[in-house]
Amino acid sequence: MVAGCGDGAAPQPRAPTAAVTAPGPGQGAAGGVAPGAAAVEPPPPPALAATPRIDLVANRARWDLRDAGLVIPVAAEGLRKYDLAYRSAWGDVRDVDGDRGRELRARQAVLTVPRADDGAVEVVVIARGKGTLAVRGGKRRAAAQRLDGTWQELRFALPAGALPAGDAELTVEAGKGTLVRSIAIVPDGATAACGAARPPLSPADGDGAAGLGGYAHLSLRLEVPAAAYLVATADAPAGARARVTVTGADGDRAVLLDGEVPTGPQQWDLARFADQLVQLDLEAPACDVRWRDAAIALAARPAPVAPVVARNVVLIVIDTLRADRLEVYGGGVHTPRLTAAIRDRGVVFRRNVSMAPSSPPSHATIHTGQIPRLHGATGDTGAVVADAPVLSAILGDAGFHTSFVGDNDFAMEKLKAVARWDDSITPYYRHKDKDCAPIIADGLRLARAARDDGERLFLSLLPIEPHVPYRYHEGVTETYYAGPFDPPLGKQVTGAHLGRIKKLKMTPQRWDQLRGLYAGEIEHLDGCLGDLEDGLRDLGMLDDTAIVITSDHGEGMGERGGRVGHAYGLERELTDVPLIVIGGGLPPGEVDVVTSNADIAPTILALAGLPVDPRMQGADLGPIARAAAPWPHRVIASEYGRSYALRGGRWHLVVGYDGRARLYDVIADPEETRDVSAEAPLAWRWLRDAAGLYLAHRVAWRATTWGDLGDIAATSPLAR
Repeated sequence: MVAGCGDGAAPQPRAPTAAVTAPGPGQGAAGGVAPGAAAVEPPPPPALAATPRIDLVANRARWDLRDAGLVIPVAAEGLRKYDLAYRSAWGDVRDVDGDRGRELRARQAVLTVPRADDGAVEVVVIARGKGTLAVRGGKRRAAAQRLDGTWQELRFALPAGALPAGDAELTVEAGKGTLVRSIAIVPDGATAACGAARPPLSPADGDGAAGLGGYAHLSLRLEVPAAAYLVATADAPAGARARVTVTGADGDRAVLLDGEVPTGPQQWDLARFADQLVQLDLEAPACDVRWRDAAIALAARPAPVAPVVARNVVLIVIDTLRADRLEVYGGGVHTPRLTAAIRDRGVVFRRNVSMAPSSPPSHATIHTGQIPRLHGATGDTGAVVADAPVLSAILGDAGFHTSFVGDNDFAMEKLKAVARWDDSITPYYRHKDKDCAPIIADGLRLARAARDDGERLFLSLLPIEPHVPYRYHEGVTETYYAGPFDPPLGKQVTGAHLGRIKKLKMTPQRWDQLRGLYAGEIEHLDGCLGDLEDGLRDLGMLDDTAIVITSDHGEGMGERGGRVGHAYGLERELTDVPLIVIGGGLPPGEVDVVTSNADIAPTILALAGLPVDPRMQGADLGPIARAAAPWPHRVIASEYGRSYALRGGRWHLVVGYDGRARLYDVIADPEETRDVSAEAPLAWRWLRDAAGLYLAHRVAWRATTWGDLGDIAATSPLAR
């Protein structure tokens, strides 16, 4: 990773390999042409697709800004990367006396800033207010200075060690209502390269010019898609110099430009970093270069598969089903009917995450496309608000016959008042005789009635297995655990068992027994899914019906020191759930882009030929599934209470109920047993940046107009 210009550089990965310069258009390969050899013209650059692409200017809030040191643009959205408080102390931006500042709503605000070392620094604050203002690094507090009611530049000295290397906490202390414009952290003795005491608030702010510039050094962390190119056009005076580098999480670095700034559009191949997390650094020592039309673009692709409107949609939410148990996700449970259906006409979203590890908020998210704090079912007691965009109500208004058949009234009752089902049949759930068979039978009966009446059908099914009790199935369960089925678990594991799991003296054999009963429930459920497929085929409805299969959350099976059940965290055993679409015109295959259960409702509307409701926060996944080439990666959030998590590529950041953050590498450590935050500083900072954006804007965020946490769309308010 290229070190910051002065203080504020992110922690460094292990030593990089030797830098290699990648020539751009019009640039020869390093070393020139051997004497006597014929010059070989480089191949023409490939044509690039207009969409999708990552607009790097629209992502201005995600860039780190550095002059003599790190600059925190408090009055711009770039603040969010450093404000990781669950409830922010910062308020709105206000214009006063020809300048802008963000209001401090509390007497102090804590910012988490990346540091390359623990040296002494000067903290420069531009603020306006009355009373006093002070800064503190850890426990070291600089003397307070008085505010005189005008815009002032205040300078505070912090000794070595006050802001240690890594993530350091900088606290601003002032009276409520104080306006802060910007904060700069300048290493002791450093001077400003750009010579601006009051730097622009963002790369595009200050002089009104579009593009990225105005600072000596800009840094952005992002995932590079396959077949990607960095494109940009420089505005710079003759002879201006710049350096453009890309550094992978493993330290591998490519120098794309180091010298005089070329004229015209530039296009650099990023194939070396395909599907990797990188840091992109733009340096201009004289601060005289501005990059326009900067983007990560993809090579032109074949035309995607054309959308097909499904006449009917069946949504199956399988309660408490972990993705990693299914064959199509690499698991060991035999599901012949589901596996065959997917092979013939299904698309598997391999990195799907649940919004919450508990049924009420998760089911509400599936049916509304909203996060819990927006749809209202934030826990086990809240209900979905009256104006939530509930799928059944929207489809009913569009002429669909809407039916729900299923168990788990505990979750679905939160939707009853606003769902407006034409039919709602529940519950079947009994501790001794629960079964998916009658749910499928009633669902097929309602499908027949809709067909006979000439109506389009939206059918939502909720089988309770493999939720507790995990039951024994003759000839099935023995495949996963041969026995003996001795007490205290026997042939049925109930919620009471899970509630006193620590008292049951669980041996390895008993854990195998519990897991075997759970696995047997999944294979038993596969038979019910086969019955549904056969029934729809017999009714002549299978070919024009989209079947969407997911789960509300997973289930603990002894992870985290013997945890069982759910709702205890946001680790992968509770949030990695299947998302499968069979039929509906989507081409069979697999999608590796991270997706969320919040994407299900907008995807179903699109499959049915309806526009995505603008109140929904998820995205229609149809374009990703139909694309004939790679797609940009996404960063997706989950939440439950004060806990939240972000998933991006191979990385999973989990912030627990205690506020402690952990980073997991889900490729190297699929069970998420080891916190690698200290070993993967690039990934750590990348997802922490996204966490700041999420905490600040989670209620307002809409994927269709805002993009996602790792790629802010040009139509987002944050891009202005």
